[in-house]
Amino acid sequence: MTRKRCITLGALLLVLCVSIRRSVAQSNIDQAATSQVAPGQPSAPTQPHPLVEPIVSMRERPASATSTAQHKKSYTVTLTTSDWTDTGIPVAAGESADFTTSGSFSLADGRSLGPDGLDRGWKDLLRNFPLNSAKVGEVVGRVSDVGASVPFSVGGKNTVAFPTSGRLFLRLNLSSDLSGSGSYKVQIKFADAASSVSKTSSPAAPVRPVSTLLSPETFADIPRRVTDQSNHEGDMVNYALLGTEAQILAAFKAAGWVAVDKTVQDAVVHGILSTLSHDAYTEMPMSTLYLFGRPQDLSFARGDPLKVAAERHHLRVWQTDKSVGGQPLWVGSCTHDIGFEKDQRNGNITHKIDPKIDGERDYLLQSFDATGGFSSAAYVTPADPLLTARTATGGSFMSDGRILVMELK
Repeated sequence: MTRKRCITLGALLLVLCVSIRRSVAQSNIDQAATSQVAPGQPSAPTQPHPLVEPIVSMRERPASATSTAQHKKSYTVTLTTSDWTDTGIPVAAGESADFTTSGSFSLADGRSLGPDGLDRGWKDLLRNFPLNSAKVGEVVGRVSDVGASVPFSVGGKNTVAFPTSGRLFLRLNLSSDLSGSGSYKVQIKFADAASSVSKTSSPAAPVRPVSTLLSPETFADIPRRVTDQSNHEGDMVNYALLGTEAQILAAFKAAGWVAVDKTVQDAVVHGILSTLSHDAYTEMPMSTLYLFGRPQDLSFARGDPLKVAAERHHLRVWQTDKSVGGQPLWVGSCTHDIGFEKDQRNGNITHKIDPKIDGERDYLLQSFDATGGFSSAAYVTPADPLLTARTATGGSFMSDGRILVMELK
C-alpha cells in the first residue's frame, strides 16, 4: 500500500470516527430533551417513597437513651473560646440539669464579661448572635448540632429541662466579630441517673401515631400550590400541622420562629421600638399569597437580624375545613429566601428561594423536633405529588413530592 493510500485511508477512518461520535452525542441530546420535564409538570421519581412514612424524632432514638443511662451525675466543662463546644454529655428529653458557671472573659473591644453577660450596646444591634434574646457574652447551650437547634440561656446559674435527646453543646453568646480571652468553668449536675432514665429513656408513644391517621386521600382536595393575587401558581404546599391555633403559636415560638408584622406600618413602628430597646428586629413582613381563595392565616419567619431582608426561613399557614383524629388540619408552604432575582412578572427585584425546597421542609421538622414540639410526625406522598415547578415570580424549584405532617403537643 502506498503512502498516499495510507493517508487517505487514515483520513476516512478519522472522519468515520468523528461521524459516529457526533451521532452518539446527538442521540444522547435527543434522549435528554425527550426526558426533560417542563416546569410545573411532574417527573417520575427514581426511588418512590412509601405513601405514609412515620418519622422517628430525636427524643425517640434508642441510642440517646442508652448513652444517657451511662452518664455521670455531674460534669465540669471549661469554655475558652466563643465557638460551640461539644461537651460530649448525652441528655434525654424531659431530663433536667442544674448549671453553675464561674469565671470571666475579656473582649477585644475592652468589655469585661461574666457568665450572665452584658446588656447590648448600640453597636451590638449590628451583630448577629447565636441567641438574639440573650445578653452579650452570656453562656448559652443547645442540644445536638443540627442547624435548626434552638439555643437556650444558661448564664451564671440556671436549671434547664431538655426538650429533646442528644449531646449537649455550650458556648458564649457572641457574634463572629467579637473575640477575646478568658475562660468559664461550667458545673453541670444531673438528678440520680437511674430515676432520671426511668422517666425519660423510653418516651411514651402517642396513643395514635399520626402515621396511622393519614393516607394520600387526606390531601386529595388540598391544592398542591399557593397562588399570588393574580392567580399565578407559586410555592408548593409541603407541610401540614394538626392542632389548635394556640398550639401552633406556642410551637413556633418555642422553635425560634417569630410571627411577622402584617403591614409596612407595623414594621416601622416595631423596628423603632426594638431599636430603642436594643432588641434585634426579625419580624419583617412577607408578601400575601392565597390558598382556598384567601390570604394566609398566619405567617412566621426565622432569620438573623442583619440578613433578614435578603435571607431568612419563612412560611405561611392556612386552616382547612378538615380535621384528622379530631384535630384541626392546617397546611402551608415553607421556603428559604437566599437572595434576590428578577421577577419574571414585572421585571422588578424579588426574593430568590433555595430551589431544593425539601431542605426547608426538613428544617421546619428539625426546629420542632429540637424543642419537642410534636407528639408524632410522618411524611405523606399524595396521589399527584409535585416534583418540579416554578414560583409565581418565575424561579424554579424541585421536590420529592412528600408533605410533612406534625401533630402538635
